[in-house]
Amino acid sequence: MDDTKHTAIFAITRKGIGLGRRLAALLPGSHLYLPERLGEGLGTGEQLFAPPLKTAVTGAFSRYPRLVLIMAAGIAVRTIAGEIRDKHSDPAVVVLDDAGKFAISLLSGHAGGANRLAADIASLIGAQPVVTTASDSSGIIAPDLLGKEHGWEIEDDRHLRAVSAALVNGDSVGIYQDAGERDWQPEAGSLPDNVSFFTSIEALAAASPAAALVISDRSIDKETLPEKTLVYRPRSLVVGIGCNRGTNCEQIEEAVRNAFSAGGLSLKSIGNLATIDLKHDEPGLVEFARKYGLAVDYFSSHELQQAGPPQNPSEMVRGYVGTESVCESAAVLSSRGELVAPKSSHERTVTVAVARIRHYPAKTGLLLLVGIGPGGLDHQTFRARQAIARSEVVVGYRAYIDLIKPLVQGKETIATGMGAEVERVNRAISLAQTGKRVCLVSSGDSGLYGMAGLVGEVLRRHPANGLFIEVVPGMPALVAAASLLGSPITGDFASISLSDYLVPWEQIAERIRLAAQGDFVIVLYNPSSRSRSGRLPQVREIIMQHRLPATPAGIVTNACRSGQQVVMTDLGHMLEHEIDMNTLVIVGNSTTFVANGWMVTPRGYGNKYALKDES
Repeated sequence: MDDTKHTAIFAITRKGIGLGRRLAALLPGSHLYLPERLGEGLGTGEQLFAPPLKTAVTGAFSRYPRLVLIMAAGIAVRTIAGEIRDKHSDPAVVVLDDAGKFAISLLSGHAGGANRLAADIASLIGAQPVVTTASDSSGIIAPDLLGKEHGWEIEDDRHLRAVSAALVNGDSVGIYQDAGERDWQPEAGSLPDNVSFFTSIEALAAASPAAALVISDRSIDKETLPEKTLVYRPRSLVVGIGCNRGTNCEQIEEAVRNAFSAGGLSLKSIGNLATIDLKHDEPGLVEFARKYGLAVDYFSSHELQQAGPPQNPSEMVRGYVGTESVCESAAVLSSRGELVAPKSSHERTVTVAVARIRHYPAKTGLLLLVGIGPGGLDHQTFRARQAIARSEVVVGYRAYIDLIKPLVQGKETIATGMGAEVERVNRAISLAQTGKRVCLVSSGDSGLYGMAGLVGEVLRRHPANGLFIEVVPGMPALVAAASLLGSPITGDFASISLSDYLVPWEQIAERIRLAAQGDFVIVLYNPSSRSRSGRLPQVREIIMQHRLPATPAGIVTNACRSGQQVVMTDLGHMLEHEIDMNTLVIVGNSTTFVANGWMVTPRGYGNKYALKDES
């Protein structure tokens, strides 16, 4: 079994096993380990282990990149203590209590990803993440992780510990960047007071901070910078190559080195190579690319001609390959940027040009329209929790923000009252346009009496170009209420809100009449409020023109959340029960019945099939 990309989950109590199974279903590629004495009815991906626990866990320690231990922290520490080596080789270890209240990043928080794993698990099960590494708990830049996801390389990490200490201890730290991805940069207002960005390497040197971070693909004179300086090399350069047939790897390598030396560029910042497609099988070029682990972009002569006029065209090259430039045009096409080192020739066999990848775009705005379900954390979708966890800002009606408090701790939250829907939407869109990841929450589903429609209306009148929007579905309140009653809306139904805040009452009344006349099951949202206490009796009178008083009716208040109440009654008696804005009323049709405590609307199977095998 290849465990190098999986997560091992260990649970040692019955309660912990329940949590482990829940977590295993939410973490793709995870394996759940259970003690032999509690391993009845093994499921997919579950394995038994014989005592002692330490032997089983230490066996997984060297095989899995991530371990989740559902047990007391003391037991977890004593179990893995003898296996701990260093942060570069140890797996990520997260400890959970078997009640699922806390997810503790125990080992390899940064390098191994335990901090992120703890946060992800916490968002999935509604727990509190516990992270103790100074940079994460204080929102400080982590220099050992900076640019790691983009393949950046630290040129010399001897001062890594000293720079990390400067960041944590509040010493002055200067940052300069002239190349590479920029989506790592914090918002200007969120930088710690001791960290400053500089617009030139000279300004950074003149300021003489205690430590410095320099992100560049150029040669750096470290003599002018603080001793505690880390230089990061982003993969920001594309090397265009043209060569004669039979040119060997050593010749190409020397030509590239000479070009980078002359251009004052770092070889560690090569992102990829580029050339004409006629060279796809050139042995020396293939060997050079393989030696340094570089991908090669190949372009046809026609594509190279579309790159624009080269700085150094050659009619001789055109005669051989059909285009007046190979190395310069290939570098520009692949990078979609500009040359930083024009064509240079080596021994009349190799030509080299270097282009910098076009300036990376600013953060792309992201607006997630999330349905949080009826209220309880257990009834939220995995994607909804994931969206909230990945967001920087969460916007919503105050009561809905309260429902998801465990999921938004540590995030910027914007909670407003009833009637401020337009304000919420405009605020969410504006924040997303600044590059933030914004989550706008609605109860139930965002597209059913939620914010998605209003967002669409606002953007129709005021388009937000470059903004990425995703609607994340949630369980609608009508589905939650129906499940508590049995199956009252198995067939066709009509959902109607009685709120006349946005829709005239006359229009609502006509919809009720048509739904009743059409024999639809009717779901009533917002059935009653202090200002509309007389509307529900009118609705009942309209429905009773087409339904018998004995028609089953279900009344569900606070479905799947605190204060839940479920009442099974009928149309004639439904006004005798307490009904408010947190209530859904479901009125059956002419076929709806109540049996065995269930309110059921047949779909029609009984008219077509024998529902019980009499044989």
